[in-house]
Amino acid sequence: MPPSLHGVPLTRTQGFTLLELVITLLLISALAAWGIPNFQALGRNTAVTADINRLQTAFSLARNTAITQRITTTICPANAAKSACTRDWSNALLVVKGDSINHIRSNDIVRVFPAQATTAISYSRGTRRVSYSTLGHTNGFNGSFNLCAENTRGRKLVLSRLGRLRIDETPIDC
Repeated sequence: MPPSLHGVPLTRTQGFTLLELVITLLLISALAAWGIPNFQALGRNTAVTADINRLQTAFSLARNTAITQRITTTICPANAAKSACTRDWSNALLVVKGDSINHIRSNDIVRVFPAQATTAISYSRGTRRVSYSTLGHTNGFNGSFNLCAENTRGRKLVLSRLGRLRIDETPIDC
């Protein structure tokens, strides 16, 4: 017959020993130490992918606007006031009707694409803008955008003279 207290049977309670608890905490801390750098790298890769999507969307909108509205359309990195173009392609991007790069009026802005703070973008042509003709072609020659985030391999986008932006599958060193 099991032991009882005032007619209520006592059950045996089970728990963790101190040794089991210490081993479990050591395993959890080892897994966290191994997983955190991988998780951080995933975040940096996601930031580069987000900026690739931002650039592709902005350039597609600029090209489609030029073709459908039969007007020269410009895409450029914006200054803080969003009234002029800069050379820093990491800034917010403006899609603008016309080819003005200074004194941009707000009613000429088609759309503003906010900047991603974690990536750096450089343009091989070094210009302040890319303009699309009414046929959807860019001005000048082919160019490329290098997208880099801290401690990760970068990506390259290639802009053809026909106005299309494609991803170069070869990772770049930043």
